[in-house]
Amino acid sequence: MKYSLCIDLLYLEITPQGPVFADTDKILAGMELAKKAGFDCVEFWDWANKDVDRLVAKQKELGLTVTSICAKDRGTLADPSTHEKALEGLKETIEVAKRFDCKNIIVTADEMPGFSHEESHKNIVEGFKMQAPLAEAAGVTLILEPIYAPFPGFFRDSAEPFAVIDEVGSESLKLLYDIFHYQLMEGNITNTLKNNLDKIGHIHIAAAPNRTEITDGEINYSYILKTLKDLGYDKYVALEYSATMDKEASLAACRALFI
Repeated sequence: MKYSLCIDLLYLEITPQGPVFADTDKILAGMELAKKAGFDCVEFWDWANKDVDRLVAKQKELGLTVTSICAKDRGTLADPSTHEKALEGLKETIEVAKRFDCKNIIVTADEMPGFSHEESHKNIVEGFKMQAPLAEAAGVTLILEPIYAPFPGFFRDSAEPFAVIDEVGSESLKLLYDIFHYQLMEGNITNTLKNNLDKIGHIHIAAAPNRTEITDGEINYSYILKTLKDLGYDKYVALEYSATMDKEASLAACRALFI
């Protein structure tokens, strides 16, 4: 089991005008912070609005592994008219992933106007069936991150995204199991992990219900991380949370629970 730090949420700012997402400079600062705090692995969300040259240079300078990036033009597969655009966005993302030597590409799926839930499900499966051969050929894994409740979104539980993965039938499509989200949606975390570990390609962790340090909240992460270790989970567990204290102190507190 390996640990990673998602930089974006740690640097997300909420202002009266709305959220301000991390730019290139903040991702660079997050890389520096991660290395200082003892992390060898980081991830970030979108790359198309970042200076990739600077990020790759910083990654090499610090000796970091980039565990995942997000696919360009993702999230619209419920509408088949967007499949080709999403495919081209994935092709571009695969080339960028190669620059980072990154093996995981996060993809999403959401509701689109004009389609029933059943139609959306079918279209999403077909879209991923188009994308999976690209991932297989490139030696990368597509990590499906459903758009979850309580936010507006297509998936309402873990059963349906697992079903999508089964229907696509490619080892290059796995689920991003976000423990914070699934605790709010359905609970039963460890049983779900035990029963579906072969379909899980990446895990995000944060406290519930407030998405803060894993040292607080209603989830016993000491138990969950031990369970994952005992199950032989050998992929990444990434902190994706908002700090309530100095960032370096916050990361140190979270790392104390790692096993």
